[in-house]
Amino acid sequence: MKTVDISDKFLTLREAKAYGRIKVKKETSQKIIKNLLPKGNLIEATKLSGIFGAKKTGEILPFCHPIPVDHVAVEVIVGEEQVEVFSVVRGYAKTGYEMEALTAVSIALLNVYDMCKGIDDSMVIEEIKLIEKKGGKSDWYSDLSGVKVSVHGEDSELVKLVKNYLENLKAEFSETADIYFSIGNNIPIDVRNNEFESVVAFYDFSRNPKEISQEIKVGRTGEALVVIFPENEEKISFFFKTFGGVLKHLLWRK
Repeated sequence: MKTVDISDKFLTLREAKAYGRIKVKKETSQKIIKNLLPKGNLIEATKLSGIFGAKKTGEILPFCHPIPVDHVAVEVIVGEEQVEVFSVVRGYAKTGYEMEALTAVSIALLNVYDMCKGIDDSMVIEEIKLIEKKGGKSDWYSDLSGVKVSVHGEDSELVKLVKNYLENLKAEFSETADIYFSIGNNIPIDVRNNEFESVVAFYDFSRNPKEISQEIKVGRTGEALVVIFPENEEKISFFFKTFGGVLKHLLWRK
């Protein structure tokens, strides 16, 4: 058993929202609203329990990565025969906040159960679900369908490696291309994309500081995008695993 390896992913602002509902008696609902429960204010305690649950998710679930929680909000709505809980969890991370949002709701509902079990033995947790997630791969990832690419280099194994990644991205191979990939400095770049190069360099350095001298170059020659790799299998793999899904977004930006 092992966790999913997210070391090649990059940090993005991510958010998840979840919902849960527990059925209670009408009498229980009224006591919650009037703050007459023996254990105190259920609404505020449930909000705190949800926040606590979100922050402790990585400690509760063995395969869930511990990630920084920058914001948690828990809303509690008391109905005639139910208590509903909504959660929002947000932060910068390499993986999403779905489990944090779901855990917030789950722990919040368990708190409702705990605070009401002495007066209501009919409670049922009816639903827990994810409402929304954003900021992850599903929001920004794009394959290279319809994009023509060309690969150049003297090392046949490295050329094959690049082509394999491009095939997985559904690119079309053509000598007249939208994107030219070069292993080694055999394609000129007229205009460097310094902003994107800086982002790549930052993540490359954080991954392996010892190889900072072997940079990945990105820019344009005429209408085409150009990516130049050093003759380094590890760097090529890093680039495609981390940034392969954003290449199409760069293609038409000049």
